[in-house]
Amino acid sequence: MNTQVIFYYALAALVGMLGGIHIPMNGGLGAKLGSPWVATFIFYGIAFLLIGVFTLVIHREPEAWRGITSMPRWYFLAGVISVIVVGGSTYLIPRIGAVNLFVVVLAIQMQARMVISHFGWLESPISEITLYKLVGALLLMVGALLVVKG
Repeated sequence: MNTQVIFYYALAALVGMLGGIHIPMNGGLGAKLGSPWVATFIFYGIAFLLIGVFTLVIHREPEAWRGITSMPRWYFLAGVISVIVVGGSTYLIPRIGAVNLFVVVLAIQMQARMVISHFGWLESPISEITLYKLVGALLLMVGALLVVKG
């Protein structure tokens, strides 16, 4: 495995670790404030400010901004989906717990992402579903059930 690939997997591990932290943090904030919606607003307010500074001040990409006019409009649903995912997670963590939420979300995301990658939808590189992947996905689902039932 070359150095660049190792870097990508290390970065994926970091993103995974941060993903494991940020949703429970937001859930805790929602519980503390008594409102998952205010917590999600704070979450996205800070995120908007940071990405605004990064995108508009530090890392300008005029060609990307011009591309907005020609992209399929359904891509804008990503923002809506993001709010549903974070807001829903913030709402659910105090009710079912961070671990239960995580394993259910992970197991279902795995199924969805396998199908998306199999067909190459959403600009995803094609990665066909194989018997090994199906067995792995089934084991992940069984593991999620065991965690939730345990």
